[in-house]
Amino acid sequence: MVVRNEGQALCVAVEMERRAIRVYERALMLAKDPAVVEGIKEILGDEREHLRKFGEMKAKYPVPEEEERLLISSMAAEVLFAGGVMEMKREQALMTLKGLYRYAADSEAGAVETYGGFAEKCADDKVKDTFMSIVREESEHLTVLLDRLDKMG
Repeated sequence: MVVRNEGQALCVAVEMERRAIRVYERALMLAKDPAVVEGIKEILGDEREHLRKFGEMKAKYPVPEEEERLLISSMAAEVLFAGGVMEMKREQALMTLKGLYRYAADSEAGAVETYGGFAEKCADDKVKDTFMSIVREESEHLTVLLDRLDKMG
């Protein structure tokens, strides 16, 4: 996939956050362990904050609606939360808080890798900087999740 400008880059980031939020919202309906439910709520708060930040950035670089739809549909099969909540269930992420944080950390690591890969492909320094800003944001969230996992032993 080729991202040509800041607006397109931010469309991708916003859509990835929206999909992450939907996955975690569905996970809330399936999780039974109170600690897992609270963990999902924490992660949801983080993902909603990412969506807010990326949405504010995106507003500065509008993309025509049709272009945005085409971009998102072309990406869907590539990177956007393959497997969704069923993948979480298969990975035991709904059974224990540790499993949840492991799943969330893997998802964040995937986002960091995806956005970093997009940045490497960008010839335009502004677009590259936009992706690198998103990489830093996602990396911070990954660090928080890994710290939580580390404290669990």
